[in-house]
Amino acid sequence: MIGPSRAVVAVVLAALLTGGTAIALGLRSPAEPSGCPSLSSGAGSARSPVQHVFFLIKENHAFENYFGDRPGVLGYPPQGVFPVAFGSSSTVSPFELHASGTPDLPHSNAAEVVDEDAGRLDDFVAEANAAGALAPEDAVGFYAPSTIAPYTAYANHYALADRFFTGVLGPTLPNRVFDLSGTSGGWTSGSPPPSGTFDFPTILDQLSANGIAWDYDYAGIPVNLAPDLVPSIAVNPCESARVVPVTELPGQLNSTDAPAVTFLDPSNDPTVSEHPDDNVTVGAEWSATVIDDILGSPIGPSSVIFVFFDEGGGFWDPVLPPVTTSGGDGFRVPLLVISPWTTPGTLVNTTLDPAALLRFVDQNWGLPFLNPRVASAPSLEPFFDYGAPRTSPLLIPSNVSLGAGTGAPDDDASPLPTGTAGVPPGEGPASLYLTRWPSANPWRDAGSPSTTP
Repeated sequence: MIGPSRAVVAVVLAALLTGGTAIALGLRSPAEPSGCPSLSSGAGSARSPVQHVFFLIKENHAFENYFGDRPGVLGYPPQGVFPVAFGSSSTVSPFELHASGTPDLPHSNAAEVVDEDAGRLDDFVAEANAAGALAPEDAVGFYAPSTIAPYTAYANHYALADRFFTGVLGPTLPNRVFDLSGTSGGWTSGSPPPSGTFDFPTILDQLSANGIAWDYDYAGIPVNLAPDLVPSIAVNPCESARVVPVTELPGQLNSTDAPAVTFLDPSNDPTVSEHPDDNVTVGAEWSATVIDDILGSPIGPSSVIFVFFDEGGGFWDPVLPPVTTSGGDGFRVPLLVISPWTTPGTLVNTTLDPAALLRFVDQNWGLPFLNPRVASAPSLEPFFDYGAPRTSPLLIPSNVSLGAGTGAPDDDASPLPTGTAGVPPGEGPASLYLTRWPSANPWRDAGSPSTTP
């Protein structure tokens, strides 16, 4: 059920996004209004054994930050030298992080263009330093497998992609719009998008138009969720009523007509989203709770779960993003594919981005490709073998509940101008999230970087 706080926040943000124009983006009834078109699970029209698809999208970690020490992946072993500041001869090399979190790092489009450095990929630490990030050397740190144990286990038991890139070189919200649409309409920043930017269909619109049920489940405070930025969803009560708290997931899973496609978005939950400075161990365990709920449900045997990260968060990755039909992708991030048709230990090196996941949905339900970018995306065939014996579900016990968050949105939650005093190097005004930045640096001993004077 949608509480009044969501409606209030949505109205405020709608006014901000439209320069004060009062349109009801995100304002919806507590339940689906009467008279809405009937949507079904789409099971009868699926063209493969896959009847349900889940997108679990976490926050702000490059592939190298989570899986750089995994033998066999592109970029192993982690190596390189990075100036600690622009113009400095002192350098730092990649190192293992010994903590469960890092400070936030700059990850705007402008910052990531600097990081990329015309293909040299060497200015991550210097840019973090220039932006005032605490422990800027953490930009080239990577976590031990035990720190993110559930993800390590899923990579071993299912499949990991080591050439999966975000759709946009930039922060969270443009990427989350891309995750729904295969385009961001050219929007790459954390500032308000130009009027008319989102005049294009999303996969959610396409599913509704074809009578196929979907849900968009969020954790934390529903501040400026990606569907609220798209008028075709936000101003349609029948559509917006499907954007609900993640605590409704168990009911969806056990419904006799469970949705065909579900997006799971914890971006505004600073306990479990994994957005720095969140605790990545807690975030990974929350993901395990979600995945356990899915795999242990009646629809688990007919489901595929895509677990990936919306953007790289300012962390270094040694693989240059590819040029695409719309300009270029963002940095490489982890993609885990969890399904009973996925051979354990599969490592896929096909170049992919979220448009390929949308292509999978269109193909699976016999829909026209959403747009040319989706149509030209590679197939996900290497992840699946429908004729092989089914892989047993991997259930990972977790003490982190679905509703574990405190409800304070992370700093990427609002696409408003930067420059507010006290705002860390991410994006978003301090008035829309709880500032959690100590004057001392608790991450200084997070790892043991090798620094060359």
